[in-house]
Formats: sequence, structure tokens, C-alpha cells
Amino acid sequence: MIPYFKNKYLQTLLQCFLFGILVLANLQCVLRPSGDLREFESYFPHENPNSLIQKGKVRVTFLGTTSILLDDGETQVLTDGFFTRPSLWKTAFSKIESDPIILASVLEKAKINRLKGIFVCHSHYDHAMDSPFVAKLTNAKLFGSNSTINVGLGAGLDMANMEEFQIGKPIKLGKFVITVLESKHTPPFRILGKTNATDPNFPNITSPLIQPVKAFAYIEGGTFDFYIQHGKNKIVIKSSTNFVMGAYDKFKADVLFLGIAQLSLQPKQFQEEFFDETIQKLNPKFIIPIHWDNFFKPLNKPLEPNLKLGDDFDANMNALLKRSAKDQIQVQLMQGFETIDLF
Repeated sequence: MIPYFKNKYLQTLLQCFLFGILVLANLQCVLRPSGDLREFESYFPHENPNSLIQKGKVRVTFLGTTSILLDDGETQVLTDGFFTRPSLWKTAFSKIESDPIILASVLEKAKINRLKGIFVCHSHYDHAMDSPFVAKLTNAKLFGSNSTINVGLGAGLDMANMEEFQIGKPIKLGKFVITVLESKHTPPFRILGKTNATDPNFPNITSPLIQPVKAFAYIEGGTFDFYIQHGKNKIVIKSSTNFVMGAYDKFKADVLFLGIAQLSLQPKQFQEEFFDETIQKLNPKFIIPIHWDNFFKPLNKPLEPNLKLGDDFDANMNALLKRSAKDQIQVQLMQGFETIDLF
């Protein structure tokens, strides 16, 4: 109960003060991690092989969000390559741009020194923003939608160093064969009155996107999955928590990198269909969850789960673990810069 003040100015001031405390308390709650990684300690490998990659083997390094580095000792392939990771406040209230110092440091730490291709799953900033600059620094080729090509043009990449996706057409890089599959973005959500849904009047980035720009200038431009073969071994990278019915009918995978962002926020029927169309169809030996971390935090710090503001990491993981246990499939989480041999 607010005490009575004869001075209406003081009463209004007190009301504003108490309202401010309430807002700050709510913000502190929703800006906390949506889960506790300690609850899933047993799912982390906690081993980073330092030996040379043996012939025929494939090593993976996780670089946060959906940035996945595959390496067979001769050729490296990268998905997305989002390393700058601007803060929440900068992303929400300012223009954003790639940080060349951060990019160089990640390339060095992750030993990205024989990169041949960067594959961008869609053109939102947390996937496409850094990709053309990584391509320039490594002389790798950028593969993506027409929207991603325009991000590349805005970064000064030449068309000779980019290639627009052709669904279903295999791309050979060393011993890796990458086939792009059509997919869907995670269902739209609304936070603080704003939605990430694509405006049907502006579904693509139609001209070169020159940094710095607002985050919402990075329009989805279509979403894609990657089916990657290396000898007899098969990998699927699904960055978004959604599916195209029947897309995996003719595919199997040894390893599935599965986007789980906002999984538990979807209706139960959606969750079951999502698992049926991914885990059940592909029947992988093990699953590595991706797109679970708070990408407003820098990559040089330990990764934390997505914010309570828009996700529930604990519920996402528990839903995945329940389904994977039913299908007797191993699940393994990876920290930033953590490396394991897949095969």
C-alpha cells in the first residue's frame, strides 16, 4: 500500500520509483539463463583431441549457436560462422556490424586454416552477419540463398567467391559432399510486442546489405538444412526447430545436429511431429543439440542457455532426452570451442 502524501508530486515520484523497481525485477528474471547446464553435465564430452586427424576421420568443433566446423584433416567446412555476437542491448537499440578482431581471434583459436566452404542456413543476423567476412579472411566460398548473396555483396565479396543454393544439387569440397535441403524456420514468436515473423511483402534481402545495419534488416530469405556425406558417413545439420513433412524420407544419418531453440514452447503435437520427421526418419547414432545458447554473450566466455525471455532450455533438453531415450539414441552437448571426433 502506497502511503498518502499531501504533496502529489512526491506521491507520483514514489509511484514511479516503485514501478521502476518492479520493471527491473521482471527484467532480471527474464534476462536470466533459461536452464542450468550443471543439470546436464553428463552429456558433455569434456575431451578435446589434440592429435592429428586420422585419415577417413571427421572432427567437429562447436562455435556456438549453429556455427559448426567440420574437419577431415584436409578440408574444413563451416556452417554460418556467427562469431561477433553483439550484446542484447546493442542488437535491440543500435546498429550492428562484424568485429574483425573477434573474427580473427576465433579463426586462430579454432584453427580454421583450410576452410573451403561456408554454408548459411538462413539470412537472419545470427547466421549470416559474419559469414562473408569469414569467407574473405579465409578465402573460402560462401554458399547461401539469394538473400545471403546480398549480405555477401554488401560485405564486398565478389560473385566468384559466392554461390547461390540449388536445392538437391550436391556440392563437393574435398571428400565432403554437401546437399542443401529445403526447410522451415522455427515458428514465429513475439517478444516485447515484436515478432520475428517474415513480412510477406518483404520475404528476402533484395539489395546489397552494407554494415552497420539494424538486426531486423537481416531477413530470413528461406531456411535450409544440410545433408553432408564423407565416405560412408552421413551428417545432417538442422539449424532451425521446424521441418518440411517428408523431407527426410530418403535419408539416413549417423549424426544429427539438431536445433532445439524454443522446442518446448511449441504445441505437443508439433513437438511429436518434429521428432518423427527428424529423429525417427534419420535414425542417427547420436544427436548433438545446437542453437541452445545465449548468442548475446561473447564466444570467449563459457556458453550459457538461451534467455528466459524467449526460451526454456531445460524443458527443450528434457523433451529431447525423453524422445532419444525411447529411440535409444545417444545425446551429446558441446561447449564453445569443444572438439570431438565424430567417426
